[in-house]
Amino acid sequence: MIRLLIVDDERLEREGVKYLLSQENKEWRIYEAANGKDALQILREEKIDLLLTDIKMPHMDGLELTSKAKELYPELPVVIFSGYSDFAFAQEAMRYGVTEYVLKPVDPEEFHKIIQKTESMISERKEKQKQEQQEQDFLQQYFLENYLYSGNKDILEKAGNMIDITHWEEWRCAIMIEADVSFFDRVENDFQELLQKEVRRAFYYSNLNSRQSILFFKDIYCDYQLVANHIYTFLKRNYRDRFYLAVSRMFEGVCCLPEIMSQLEQQMEEKFYHPEKHIFANEEEHLKMAMGEVQDSHLMQMISEDISRKDTELLRKHFRTLKEKYTDNTKYSAMYIKFVFSNLIQELFQEDRFSGERRLEKEIDRLYNCRNIIEILKVTEENICEYEKFLERSMSESRNEVAVVKNYIYQHYDEDLNLETLAEKVYLSSGYLSFIFKKETGMNLNRYIRVFRMEKAGELLKNTNMKVAQVSEKVGFSNVSYFCRSFREFYGKSPESYRKGNTENEESVSED
Repeated sequence: MIRLLIVDDERLEREGVKYLLSQENKEWRIYEAANGKDALQILREEKIDLLLTDIKMPHMDGLELTSKAKELYPELPVVIFSGYSDFAFAQEAMRYGVTEYVLKPVDPEEFHKIIQKTESMISERKEKQKQEQQEQDFLQQYFLENYLYSGNKDILEKAGNMIDITHWEEWRCAIMIEADVSFFDRVENDFQELLQKEVRRAFYYSNLNSRQSILFFKDIYCDYQLVANHIYTFLKRNYRDRFYLAVSRMFEGVCCLPEIMSQLEQQMEEKFYHPEKHIFANEEEHLKMAMGEVQDSHLMQMISEDISRKDTELLRKHFRTLKEKYTDNTKYSAMYIKFVFSNLIQELFQEDRFSGERRLEKEIDRLYNCRNIIEILKVTEENICEYEKFLERSMSESRNEVAVVKNYIYQHYDEDLNLETLAEKVYLSSGYLSFIFKKETGMNLNRYIRVFRMEKAGELLKNTNMKVAQVSEKVGFSNVSYFCRSFREFYGKSPESYRKGNTENEESVSED
């Protein structure tokens, strides 16, 4: 549809132009103004594609209107209608930026030719703008994904030289969406638009892989848990797959983004330990409460989950919370404090192999023989240190399982791979495989599979004559258009350009 503004102080003249336009068999959105002043107001409020204006009007003539319109939209096509046939006057109109000059009375055949020519010009300009916007969108995705996973600040500098990333600074919260199967490679192209319409608030959408996408929001005063609930309801209502959402803490500044990404991935791991839950919020707000208000049962639950996930970083964090709560706090009896920390030690011994290496009864006796909080904390921390050493030894043993999984990916990357299937191959739980795989490789399984497939696709494009559709199928993508979009977001260029390797700007993008 072309949005068109007709400006003439004579209503009959405007009706005549509208009649001629109706003969063009085109789809128009027509605006009208009786003078240049009113027309300028419409131009400020609406995005107009074509301006048709008379030359002689009260308040502001057609040439002045053209000049001011061009200040607002330099590429706006302008067709002027005039009774002046003087060549010098026509030249003056062209100097103001008029695209076409039509003499009155208007010849229908001449009008038809001018409209066709102008419409073609508008279509070409829109297509060019669309392509430029797509290129910008791909570069946004390319740089953002690289920065989220690497945290490399050099990427920010390079991105800032090529695209506008100032809106990254405005993001305040993120929500990750994960499907239990490959979903985003087959979802409708208008999924983002449908989601935007559903939540009724602006967000930046970034697809991470066939199972994960992330949304970035700008609002500061917003209950994002409620937003996540709304999104989950929408997904459950419209799609058959199972979905999980992770809601980040509130943050400020582009420097936080890699940390936020890491935290969201960590939160998403909760689905292995709470299969009945689908939305996982950041727990930081709980820990921001006054220390005396933090419930021990809540902390012990989180510690239990940390140990199940073998997440020693979070375990240390929650231990520090307990430590701060009970150090120099005379409100609680010594026996109760020993009871609390003995629960932590007992949780450590829930790991069978660690329990086999150390005797729980002996450690509990040590703790109950402590004379003060300092000794209690020392015994507890010694057990945590021993547990960390045990995990280090376990990790070295688990490298064989990770190697088996990686080898299976190398041999079957063209299949629909998922965490559950791969965990079965090495007789591990999905949660534990997810933990040791990220610990060993530095990336989660979905990301690892995506990177491997993209690297393999790059090899095939460079070293074979396979068509893009064949490459897509070969590396495990059932949807060619999704493959092409993913490839551009990964390499910063299309599969065709990557194969040719002949675009200067694109080459500079892919130097990372």
